[in-house]
Amino acid sequence: MEPKDLLFDVVNTLSSPIILLDTKDTEYTIIYVNEEMQRLLENEAAQEIQEDEEPKELSLTNDFLNLLSSYKNESNSDNFTLYDVEVFGKIYNINFSKNSNHLFITFIEISIERLFENITFHNLSGACSAIVVVLDAQGKLIDMNDCFLNSVGMTKDEAYEKPFFETFIPGDMELLNHYLEELMTNESPHQQFVTPMKGIDDEVFRINWQVSKVVKQDQNFIIAVGSDISKFVEQNSNLKKQIQSIKVGFDYFPFAIGYMNVKGEFIKMNSSFLKMFRIKDEGKKISFDQIPLFKKSIGFIKMQEHIKLIKEMSYKVDHIVRGETVKLKINIKMLSGKQETSKFYIVVAQKVTI
Repeated sequence: MEPKDLLFDVVNTLSSPIILLDTKDTEYTIIYVNEEMQRLLENEAAQEIQEDEEPKELSLTNDFLNLLSSYKNESNSDNFTLYDVEVFGKIYNINFSKNSNHLFITFIEISIERLFENITFHNLSGACSAIVVVLDAQGKLIDMNDCFLNSVGMTKDEAYEKPFFETFIPGDMELLNHYLEELMTNESPHQQFVTPMKGIDDEVFRINWQVSKVVKQDQNFIIAVGSDISKFVEQNSNLKKQIQSIKVGFDYFPFAIGYMNVKGEFIKMNSSFLKMFRIKDEGKKISFDQIPLFKKSIGFIKMQEHIKLIKEMSYKVDHIVRGETVKLKINIKMLSGKQETSKFYIVVAQKVTI
C-alpha cells in the first residue's frame, strides 16, 4: 500500500470525526468527511427530517451550521479551537484550521474525567482562595482543584471517584444523601449551605458552599465552590447567626462575582462586585446593560447569543478606576437545567496584569 493510501485509510477510520469544507462561496460545501463524521451527520439528519420525507444527500445539519456561526464570530486566527462544545449528543474540543478557501475541522471528544478541566475556577492562582469540587449523580468526586487536594492531603488520583460525603463531610449520612437527591432533582439553579469538612490529620474546616447543578451529556453533576469561614467564625461569634445567609463566604470570594437570571437581571452580587462597578443599592434590581462597562464592551443580547453553544465566554476590557485605566477579565458561564427558566449566569470579574 502506498504511503498516501495508508494515510488516507488511517484518517478515514479515525474515531475522531473530521470534515473538510469549501468556503469560497457564501455557503459551506462538504468536500470530505471521514466515516465517523458521516455517521454523525446521517444520524442527525435522520432526526431532523419528517417521517414522510425521503433521506437527503449528506449535508450540514442545523446544529453544525450554528457551530460554524459561533466559529465565525469567535475566531481570531486561521487556527482556532472551541472548548467544551455540546454537539451530536456529546462534548468536544473542536479545532478549526483555515487554509485559503478550505476549512478543516477536527472533533476531539471530551471524556467524563476531563469534562471540567476548562472550568474558570481551575485558573485560580497563588494562595488557596476557594475550594472547587465536582460531583456526579452518586456523590462521587469527578473533578477538584488543587486547593481542595491540599486541604485534604491527597493527590487527584487518590481523591477521584471517592464518595464525597462519606469521605470528607462528617455528619448524618442518611440526611446528607437525601440532600444530594434533592439537589439532583431540584430545578433551582443554585443553593448555599455550610458543612464541616475533614482535612489533613483530622483537622476540621468550616466550609460555606455555593452549589450549582449542571447537565452535561445528559448526566447531572454538582459544582460546589467552598470558602473556609473557620477563622471568621472564631474571630466573631456573631457570624454564626449569619452562616445560614448566602452572604457569608460569598462576600469573601476572592473575585467580584454576581449571579444573573435569564432576563439579564442580577439576583445576587458580592461586596467586591458592588464596589468594582459602583453599585450603591444592593437591594435595587439592576440589569447587565445598566452597568455601563458591560453595555459598552459586551452587551447582554450579543453575549446571550454567543454563549448558547459554548456555554462560557471570556472578555478582557478596560475599566476606569479613579481616573486610571485597569484591565479586567470578565468570565461569564451559563448553567442550565431542563427548563429555560432554570438557566442562569455566573459573572466573575478580576483585575489582570498586561
